[in-house]
Amino acid sequence: KKDNNNNNQKDKRKGRTGLKVRLRRIIIILISILFTICFFVGRVFDRNYHLMRDHWFIPKVLLVFVITCMILAVFYKGFDIYFSKEMKDHIAGKALFDQKNGKIAWLIIMLVWIPNYISYLPGVFTVDAINQIEQFASHNLTNHHPILTTFIEAPIVLLGKHMGYLGIGLAIYLLLIFILSSYIISRGFAWMSKHHTPYAIRTIMLVYFCIYPIWSAYARTLVKDTLFYPVFYLYILFFFDLLIDHKRLLSQKRKLVQFIVLSILLCLVRHNGFYVVVVTMVGLIIFCKGNRKKCTVLLIGLVAFWQIYNAVLPRVGIIPGGKQEMLSIPFQQTARYVKEHGKEVTKEEKMTINKVLNYDTIGKNYDPNLSDPVKNTYKRKDEYISEYFRVWWKQFLKHPQTYVNATFNGTYGYYAYKDQIKNPCGYYGQPENFWKYQKKYQVHFKNQFSIGRMAYEGTVDKLFIKGPLKILTQPMLYNWAMILLLGYFLQDEKLRKYWVAFLPFMISFLICIASPVNGDLRYMLPIMSTCILYYAFAINRINDECNTKDIKEE
Repeated sequence: KKDNNNNNQKDKRKGRTGLKVRLRRIIIILISILFTICFFVGRVFDRNYHLMRDHWFIPKVLLVFVITCMILAVFYKGFDIYFSKEMKDHIAGKALFDQKNGKIAWLIIMLVWIPNYISYLPGVFTVDAINQIEQFASHNLTNHHPILTTFIEAPIVLLGKHMGYLGIGLAIYLLLIFILSSYIISRGFAWMSKHHTPYAIRTIMLVYFCIYPIWSAYARTLVKDTLFYPVFYLYILFFFDLLIDHKRLLSQKRKLVQFIVLSILLCLVRHNGFYVVVVTMVGLIIFCKGNRKKCTVLLIGLVAFWQIYNAVLPRVGIIPGGKQEMLSIPFQQTARYVKEHGKEVTKEEKMTINKVLNYDTIGKNYDPNLSDPVKNTYKRKDEYISEYFRVWWKQFLKHPQTYVNATFNGTYGYYAYKDQIKNPCGYYGQPENFWKYQKKYQVHFKNQFSIGRMAYEGTVDKLFIKGPLKILTQPMLYNWAMILLLGYFLQDEKLRKYWVAFLPFMISFLICIASPVNGDLRYMLPIMSTCILYYAFAINRINDECNTKDIKEE
């Protein structure tokens, strides 16, 4: 009987292994096909590559596909080998990461970031932040930029005005952001320490946040994203803990309240945070078998809160944000259609489009990489949107290729190589239209640090703009790293249930695709900041789900 049981267990293991190998091959092929398509889309729109004129096009496609398959196969095999090893004791790693609950990593990050903060005192403005400050000062408040971020940023910055110099308020606010963002990043190291993440992964993450200047640059830049990505980061850490042990966490009132507060904050500091939270909640309902009712109540409560919140804002004098932010893609498609096929547009179609957008300017001002010149002509007449989409559909049927080209041309920077990424290392100067406000603000960088700024920007240019570390500025790096990891989870029977962990990434990626800028790292900050955390979570789940069960079976 023992021999029969042992043989049966061996047969089951062989069957599972065979299924895993077949699934892995399918996933490798699918991801390789997707990557090959994206690779050539990037070539077409970034380098004006003509497919039909290249006689070697098909061999090149096959070569990229085969090389991608080989890289993925090696990558996944390396996962298997690496994750099957136990974490070795390391004295330096223990001292750096396991003591003081991540505070040593926090101190290191602040020490590395502080020259960037000091060199650009009192800080860097952005167009959006100026608009928010002007709104607050004039009491003409809108929710175009989340009103909570306006109420957080503007009072502190304007405090400097009452102290005789606006720059004082700006420097104080950005110092708070500097401390807050670096501390929240250090919470990731505390989470890794708690879950025994290999020191190599923790070291990579520490080096990444220290050497890539985008993080220190945003810590001294006035922009709403410096509030959003830290909240998103904490939300992901809490979400991981829920997936690991939801029964314990959801039974504790304190943890439940923390999760609710984080979810609401994520919605309030950026409008599209609502979509991240709602989809994540749906994933939790699917995943948390013993807590589905509780998760459903949380989802209903959150949706109800969001509806009430948006209904209350106009009643207290805060103008709602327009729909143009979520309509960048169709607006760009219409603008490209008008530019390329303007002679075919009928008078009725022109009148309908003109009810929603400024027909006379959208074709002339169409920028394939930026939707602002088009969407900023939106007339906020929502009652004509359905009529506009009927025209949009008719024009799509006439020239579908124009719509496809407009979509790829405005999004490829997030999934393919793009040579010119917007603000690849953050902001290093005041916005172009800052001269309008300079007489009022009188904010200038300190002259005594000008030499340091020039040296710093020169180093950044050599390493990250033109040098070997340019790869870190490519959005595709982070998105494909996440897709590879998702593929690894899907090919394993024991890990497949954790696909829900990738829902925040999927929604964030779609938000980037729908964003008004092609390849802007500002929209990528949530994905970039949590990418390595996902790999730490993967190691934890592989060690817990796969290796433990394999030992039990043996």
